[in-house]
Amino acid sequence: MKKKMYLGLFIIFVIICICFYQNPYTMHENAVLCAPSMKHILGCDNLGRDIFSRLVLGSVYSLAIAFGAIAMAVIAGIIIGSIAGYYGKLTDGIIMSLMEVIIAIPGIIIALGVIIIMGVGFASLVTAIFIIYIPRCVNMVRGVVKKEKNMEYVIAAKTYGVSDFRILYIHILPNIVKPLMVCFTTGFAGAILTEAGLGYLGLGIQPPYPTWGNILNQSQSYFISAPWFTIAPGLAIIFTVYQMKKLERRETRY
Repeated sequence: MKKKMYLGLFIIFVIICICFYQNPYTMHENAVLCAPSMKHILGCDNLGRDIFSRLVLGSVYSLAIAFGAIAMAVIAGIIIGSIAGYYGKLTDGIIMSLMEVIIAIPGIIIALGVIIIMGVGFASLVTAIFIIYIPRCVNMVRGVVKKEKNMEYVIAAKTYGVSDFRILYIHILPNIVKPLMVCFTTGFAGAILTEAGLGYLGLGIQPPYPTWGNILNQSQSYFISAPWFTIAPGLAIIFTVYQMKKLERRETRY
């Protein structure tokens, strides 16, 4: 039932995009801060650009940044966390000390450092979010691998002389897919909020390219006179994060 409902909502969204999507960079001089209408269903921004179209394009940038950063963090977490959890002792101590150093640094400081070194842009945002979230992925994988390496199937594989690489990535990895999915969904929701926060502070992708964060940044001066300018990107962020949290709870439950 839920799958059919989501499919129906997706079809409706596609139809709306086909009917109302416009060039998100076109400025309509006579429609500056205009209210929602049949021509501009979410109104226009301070430069007369269609807010709906900019939100749709902005979702591509925002979700691509979040997905790319968390995918990289999960992959790195699998590699580094597996090594730390499987070998333990000195290797584990060095890796986890490094992760604790990253955790101790506020995320905004990490983001500022990366942006100062790399400059503002897509690559710097992905890198900053990747660094912020990699300790969580490493900790999760490490804990699960430490538990799994004492299971009978791993001990049996060692008895038969199976290599550590094969044990880790052929035998153990398939058994930790569910925790990895939880790690990804949790991180993805957080990455969307992080990107939006950096964009709101003016540290994300710069205009005229839209993201949910920089649209919020541009709209803050017009909240009283044109509240739809702020409400639209805010609701987009809230809805997306809420759906990811629901998915996270479902994965955790089952």
